[in-house]
Amino acid sequence: MNFNSSIAIKAGLIGAAAGFVLAILGRIPFLGCVVAPLGWLVAVGAGVLYVHFASGGGAAVQIAEGAVGGAVSGGVAGLVQALISGVLSILFGSVRAATNALGQGEIGGAAIGAGVGFVAVVIAIIGGTIFGAVLGAVGGLVYAALKNQKA
Repeated sequence: MNFNSSIAIKAGLIGAAAGFVLAILGRIPFLGCVVAPLGWLVAVGAGVLYVHFASGGGAAVQIAEGAVGGAVSGGVAGLVQALISGVLSILFGSVRAATNALGQGEIGGAAIGAGVGFVAVVIAIIGGTIFGAVLGAVGGLVYAALKNQKA
């Protein structure tokens, strides 16, 4: 297995850029419903990109290499997308709710709301990274298998 970490990071950063755009577009009320499912495809696409870049010189990519490279690429893409979505969620959700609670004199409610929101975002970032890695591995594995089948 010839895992190339620089190719995995390159594919992951391309997926991260796409995830960044989706995270920003997801904050628009109507577009958020349409764009949210595309986040799954970003991680799968990052895994496919790894196999595509790794087989650029005509070299065959093993299925295990495609899975590992796809997992790293999808994990990077999932991490960035979840991180941006989480930060935007804190800024536009928890901060707004805490400000409203403070304006009504509910200092304890504001602190609890902001704390729960922060913990939820941290859990979502961890979950997004793991889920992105799994989907990236699936994308890399399937694309490597399909490429090897054609050869």
